[in-house]
Order: sequence, then structure tokens, then C-alpha cells
Amino acid sequence: MKNDTGTIGITWLGQGGFAFETDNTKLVIDPFLSDIVERVQGLKRLIDPPVLIEELQPDFIFITHNHLDHFDPIAMPQIHNAYPKVPILGPQSVVEKARELNLRESVLSQVEVSQTIEAGDFWITVTPAYHSDRYGVGCLLKVEDLTIYLTSDTILNDDLIRAINELSPDGIQIFITCINGKLGNMTWQDAARFAQILKPDFAIPMHYGMFAENTENPEYFIHECHKAGIKSPELVPGMTTYF
Repeated sequence: MKNDTGTIGITWLGQGGFAFETDNTKLVIDPFLSDIVERVQGLKRLIDPPVLIEELQPDFIFITHNHLDHFDPIAMPQIHNAYPKVPILGPQSVVEKARELNLRESVLSQVEVSQTIEAGDFWITVTPAYHSDRYGVGCLLKVEDLTIYLTSDTILNDDLIRAINELSPDGIQIFITCINGKLGNMTWQDAARFAQILKPDFAIPMHYGMFAENTENPEYFIHECHKAGIKSPELVPGMTTYF
């Protein structure tokens, strides 16, 4: 929600999950709240889920791709049952998985790269992502005079740089990026280089600190951003920061 210091509240849910909130709209992206990765892959969570499902209170849900730590096949049906009328948006792989999980067809919306969707106070523009889910996407969120770019899971390449510049001609104020450098994601060095190219006001690292086998020290990224004159706060899972 708005407060005296900012237009939007951003809450990190851990890994690639976030809640973005204005006075009127709460958009939840990639809520990973279960132990499904440990059950399937043997990787134990390092942090407990920072919010309860009954605390999520989403108006819209956007899932970027069909990987266990983004489309949580335990938590998402529970979230859907708690909020059965809330729209669920995602690319083809997400919609196919949602149908497999028997989520209601009436709330599912398949999105495509470059498409822009109105979601309450937010305008969501779907961005490409270059990851092992070939349908995976990121997103640009426009709210009032702020543009936020959430990379989701992706490597950095020239095609991504070109696409983001074309889709955000007026620039980006808040850049939220994966930094873990494993399993098809940017290294912190690539993420810092991307930040230097985009020149946002804020660059926020994510996708670390969840699994010992797949993490990174965010201080490296933060230091490089500060050297480039870019503010780089480290968010705390479950705590809301206003921008």
C-alpha cells in the first residue's frame, strides 16, 4: 500500500517471489511457499515461508514459468482454493500446469511476450526470458510514474537487452534481478552489467538465500551497483519496502 514515503510496497517472498501493492491492488508473482523442492529434488529450504497463504490477499497472480520454485504445485492449489476468483496469469507452460492441477479455467489467462495486460493499478508488459522453460517470461510493471522490471529466471544476452530497451523506452526505475548464476540464471556479474546498461534508480538482487546448493552472496552485486551510482537495497523476505 502507499505510505508517506512511496507509491508502491514491495515484499520479497523469497527466491523469485514478490508481492507488489498499491492502495487498490496487490499483485503476487511466483509465490514459492512449500517444501516441494525438497520432496522432489532433496534441496532443503534455508528459510521458512515468510508469509502465510491467508496473509497473501492477492488481487492478481502472475506466474513466470513452470519450475517448482516459481509455480509451486503444492502452494498454488491452496492459494487458488483460498482465493478462487483471483485471476492467474502466465505463459503456456504455466496454464498447462494449472489445468493439470485442476485450477479453474475461468481464472486462467495465457500471456505472450510483448503483450500488455491491465491488472488493477498495474500495467503488466510480458518480457522474454532465456531459461530452461522455453515458455518462461519476465515482466515490466508500470504503476503511476514507476516502471519495475522483474527478470524472473534468465541468462543475459543481447536479445534480452534489446527487448527490454524496446519495451521500456522511458526507462526503468526499479530493476529486480536473479543473481545466482546457476541452472540457467545470470551470474551476479552479468546482473550488475545489466543494471549498468539499464541505469535504474534501484537495482534489487533476488533468487538467492533459499537453497545452499543454489545461492550467491548479494553483497557482490550490491557493491558493483553502488560503484555505478545505482542504489541497491537488500530486501528482507516478508518485510515490505516502499518506493
